[in-house]
Amino acid sequence: MKKRARRDTSHQWVGRRRILLGALGAAGLLVLGRSFQLQALEGEKWARYAAEQQQTRAPLPARRGAIYDRDGVPLALTAESFSIAVAPRELRDPRATAARLTRALGLPPSLARRATDRRRRWVVLPGRFSAVQRERLAGIRGIHFERKLDRVYPQSELAREVLGLVSRDGRPLGGIEQEMDSVLRGRAGWSVLRRDARGQALPAGSLPVVPPIDGADVYLSIDLDLQEIAEVALGHAIDSTGASGGDLLLADPRTGELLAAVSRRPGGARGLAAFSETYEPGSTLKPFFVAALLARGKVSLRETVHAEDGEWRAPGGRLIRDVSPHGALSVADALRVSSNIGLVKLSPRLEPREQFGALRDLGFGAPTGVEYPAEAAGRLARPQRWSSLTPGSLAMGYEVSVTPLQMLMAYGALANGGTLFEPSLVREVRDVDGTIRGQTRPRPVRRAIPTAVAEQLREVLISVVEGGTATRASLTTFEVAGKTGTSRRTGAGGRYVPGSYTSSFVGFFPARQPQLALFVKLDDPRGAYTGGLTAAPVTRETLQAILAARGSPTLDAQHLLASRLVSAVPEAPQQAHGLHSGSDGRYVFMLAQGPAESVATPLADPVTVPELAGLPLRDAVRRSHELGLRVRIQGSGAVQTTTPAAGSRIRRGHVLLLIGGS
Repeated sequence: MKKRARRDTSHQWVGRRRILLGALGAAGLLVLGRSFQLQALEGEKWARYAAEQQQTRAPLPARRGAIYDRDGVPLALTAESFSIAVAPRELRDPRATAARLTRALGLPPSLARRATDRRRRWVVLPGRFSAVQRERLAGIRGIHFERKLDRVYPQSELAREVLGLVSRDGRPLGGIEQEMDSVLRGRAGWSVLRRDARGQALPAGSLPVVPPIDGADVYLSIDLDLQEIAEVALGHAIDSTGASGGDLLLADPRTGELLAAVSRRPGGARGLAAFSETYEPGSTLKPFFVAALLARGKVSLRETVHAEDGEWRAPGGRLIRDVSPHGALSVADALRVSSNIGLVKLSPRLEPREQFGALRDLGFGAPTGVEYPAEAAGRLARPQRWSSLTPGSLAMGYEVSVTPLQMLMAYGALANGGTLFEPSLVREVRDVDGTIRGQTRPRPVRRAIPTAVAEQLREVLISVVEGGTATRASLTTFEVAGKTGTSRRTGAGGRYVPGSYTSSFVGFFPARQPQLALFVKLDDPRGAYTGGLTAAPVTRETLQAILAARGSPTLDAQHLLASRLVSAVPEAPQQAHGLHSGSDGRYVFMLAQGPAESVATPLADPVTVPELAGLPLRDAVRRSHELGLRVRIQGSGAVQTTTPAAGSRIRRGHVLLLIGGS
């Protein structure tokens, strides 16, 4: 029995051993099979997975392109800085690293010691640091850098409605920042951060894989000096008239380039409402009605029309009134004094399709195509939708809505001899290396007015400023051409608001060889509200400031000086030629017959920088422009100091830096 028990036990042990060996063999086969699967069949997959665990892909942001004015003055820049973090457990020598941080970054020793304390895993140093400071710490194991790119605007709030802005997360918000985002933003790259098995960064640090491509730079048509002048003039006009807002635009009528663009609205909304909001233009539309009549031979400027002493009931029962009573007027005088009655009486001479076509040719009722993210088309109904009153309404500037930009470009056509140009805000796009990627050439749209008609109307518009409704826009030494407008404002539901008006002036300067087209509009001014009493003086203030600070290369200074010779040599003003600057600051010119003459100009005389400390920047800018100085602004609020300092003697046309308090 005992022997049998021993044999049974032996057989059981053998059986168990065989099972164990079989199990071990099977396990070995499984391990070998799995190893074969992992290494031979899935080796590449797991190698990639391991690499992903040991490497981190980090984005490399591209530098956003700069925005400059037409002369290369920076309006928007991207400032590079770095955030710095320390991984204390990766440091080889924490004490030496702390000393290095103190020397390189100017950190307090106590902060540097805390940042390198091995009991901490990750410490982000407070603040942003420059590229020079980053370079001082390059190559130190355990110190990590993150590149930060921030948008800055060196001219503070100047031209901000033109520029727009960029949010903290890099999104463009309005203006040129949004319109030109595709070329400004560049293309981000990426790099690989290598880590060891414990997840700590290896000394090799960040390895660039795809470098970022920085954005291109954009050069605008805006002239910073004219923009400053326009902003100050409009702000002063709004303050003095109690208007709720307004717009002021300057353009070169020979090219369509916008030189300054300002809009102000209640609540401080920043955007170019001059491009995106419409209004009924009123009398500023009248020259284009007369142009349509002249172009089709339906009237002459010498023809007489009776203005009915200021009140007339038109066929159909509509009562038409004029601001001032008049009797018989020539068509030219009817336009000069802005007689509604005189012009409405002429409206039946145009077929609806002719009147519509003339306004459409001038760009009304269609977007201009300016480089801006928001633009309104305005409203100009087709003749099929007109009532019997529409032709007369259009003759007075009603039943049509336009943007200030459309009106400016239409007057630009009057100024340049009849060609409507597409407005432009962007002159050039340049790559980082300075290569010009694209240029904006003048873009004529069509001939909207015959040249002979434009020349006839120029003389009438000069008379409007000299002895018509816009005398407050006149200058003593230069002729200005233009037209005032006063129109009723609409509210909710499209109804006219009692006692609420839009006052405007549109014109060009100098009248006979224009270099500037100008638009001024004030919304709902208090007290005196007509365009002649409110908008026209803004025109004069703006032009006086431009002339005083005519160091700006935008204007042809030689041509302006030649224009002034009209008063210096009245007996032969059109024969002056060969203008050049003499060594004594006088300008010498030749006459076709007779000896050389010379005339002194204000450019020759230095001026004293006034004491401007304590003044609001707007008032300081205006005083500086009145002295003939160009202005740059740094900071905001009241003026703290100037460069050059008060009491210094500098020549007109030089730049005065106004430094604000914040």
